[in-house]
Amino acid sequence: MRRQLLAALTIALGTGGLGLTTQAASASGLELSLQLTSHKTGTPTGATLHIVYPNDGPGGKPKPVSLGVYQFPSGTTVDEAPVPVCPASDAEFELLGTAACAAASALGGGGITVDTGFGPPIDPLALDDSYCHGTGQRLSLFGPHEAPGPVWQVNRLQIKGATIIDRPSLPPGYPQGSKAVAKEVNQEIALVSSGGEAFMTTPPSCPRSGRWISQLTITYEDGTVETETSATPCVR
Repeated sequence: MRRQLLAALTIALGTGGLGLTTQAASASGLELSLQLTSHKTGTPTGATLHIVYPNDGPGGKPKPVSLGVYQFPSGTTVDEAPVPVCPASDAEFELLGTAACAAASALGGGGITVDTGFGPPIDPLALDDSYCHGTGQRLSLFGPHEAPGPVWQVNRLQIKGATIIDRPSLPPGYPQGSKAVAKEVNQEIALVSSGGEAFMTTPPSCPRSGRWISQLTITYEDGTVETETSATPCVR
């Protein structure tokens, strides 16, 4: 898998809603928007994620992340039962790409750009990210942009109630011994329902502020921790 990415790099070298501001930026320059797609209480929903990481790490790249904890608004429910499980192994993903999962297990996806350290014209390198449902997991399948396969990297994010826990794993970067790091993320958990039950449901009430609050806590590999919040407008 890593050899595939390095070979590819070598070849390459020759919803706002209701008028409220919902994207936040921290003092470090981290930008976050983590929103539910429905603004009504107790309804099926998806979620959107937009992150821009600041270039404040080694070599002017974003810092490598060791842990990301995504907390959806209090009262949000996640029910895995309506979505079939994809049992594929990492080896099957590497061989078959996203076809290793049945379409019914899909949970959305999007794109991510990474900084490999090679510099232009390689960086920023665009990858597609497809979501599938694993047992207690949201699988993120990274592969070449606008290509059916192969899958270069599989991240298995833990689902714990209305929280998703990510211990990211990205391909190696340049120079040797470094890592490719996420620069910008644009992804979506699809609204998925079956038999009247939804994978995600909005909280049962809307607070007086008219905003549901999501939170992202990032732990970087250098031990620093950063927390940012994002608001979804809701209808009382």
